[in-house]
Amino acid sequence: MKVTLKNVFAVISVLAIAQSVFALETGGLLTNDSKFLNAEKDGSLKLDQKNGINLWFRNPVSQDGSSYIAGEGSFLFEKDMRIEDSEKQLKLYADLNLLKLVAKKELESGNLVFSAGRFYNSDLSGLVYNQNGDGVKLEASLSSVEFSVFGAYTGLLNAKNITILGNDTDLTDKEKTVYVMANKFAVGALTLSLPYFAANQTLSIEGFGALSLESTKFNRFYGTVALNGPLFTPVFYNISSTMGFAKYDEEDMVKGNLTKGAISVYPDFKSMSFSLNGLYASGKQGSFEAFQGFTSNTAVNSLKEDEYSGIALAGISASIKPVENFLFFAGADIVFDTLAGEEQKNIERSGLQYSAGFNWQVVSDVSLGANLSQFIGKDDYADYNRTQFRITAAIAF
Repeated sequence: MKVTLKNVFAVISVLAIAQSVFALETGGLLTNDSKFLNAEKDGSLKLDQKNGINLWFRNPVSQDGSSYIAGEGSFLFEKDMRIEDSEKQLKLYADLNLLKLVAKKELESGNLVFSAGRFYNSDLSGLVYNQNGDGVKLEASLSSVEFSVFGAYTGLLNAKNITILGNDTDLTDKEKTVYVMANKFAVGALTLSLPYFAANQTLSIEGFGALSLESTKFNRFYGTVALNGPLFTPVFYNISSTMGFAKYDEEDMVKGNLTKGAISVYPDFKSMSFSLNGLYASGKQGSFEAFQGFTSNTAVNSLKEDEYSGIALAGISASIKPVENFLFFAGADIVFDTLAGEEQKNIERSGLQYSAGFNWQVVSDVSLGANLSQFIGKDDYADYNRTQFRITAAIAF
């Protein structure tokens, strides 16, 4: 047999492909999320049940596996008994949750990580932007500084799985449509962090922007400063403040503020943690207007389902692992309305919310969870009272 350079390259290519195929990891997850909750004041608890399947893969593209391609798709079936129209109780969802290429490069003083595709990302506060996007991200971790650059597009996301505030995507009569395109935004962020710059404290700053690509514009810009670290062992803290600027179409630009902080204690006992938490999302105080985020996040589990806008919270939370595979958690918040009064400029207590539950890793591939939460409104806010009991289960394969 005559050996040629072409044959050698063909053999090498086949071996490389075979190695890649054999390194391919695949798996899946079956999930159940059943909620019993009231749909209106003093109403009986009704079932909102979601059953889903997630399929994923991961394939390394470097010898050490630090560079890879990963993907995940999902299909979800929901039966929401809170909806009176029986034909609209059934909802179907399909999504591509993840499809990204990650390339990592080791440097003498740190490393670079480049990601491209569809993936989850969060802003520095964790409450302004926390969702998937189609884009790129470059992260650099050096000896004394960390920074990242992020950019993404939202118009190809499924609007049934992610809610963008100010989103005018109409989901009416689309219960059986599994994929609905979300509103078009270009988002970007630049983050700089100085880890352990003084006394083991970490300082971070970030600029984030979201530009509307629709005919009706709702543009938003954010600047965040965050500081975290130990006060003394085992007590730690974190605090962040975000200035937000929002402009809706031809209206004037308004500014708002989101400030949050926590002091946490981690005793060396059964993985216990205890935290005191506080949060303020501006209403119409001073020169501020109601804070406007980007991704929808429920701050209060009431019928109103308040966003992190015009609200303040002061609370406690705790967790403990009495045994290795069982986590118990509980928490409570006093809720304040920062848009109270006829002129929406007052701050008044609106109620109390609490939750308690557990997560149990039955075996390595099976997990169960349950929790009870309730919002108890004060005076006029009692119209938004809600009780919810939730059971979750997952089986990995």
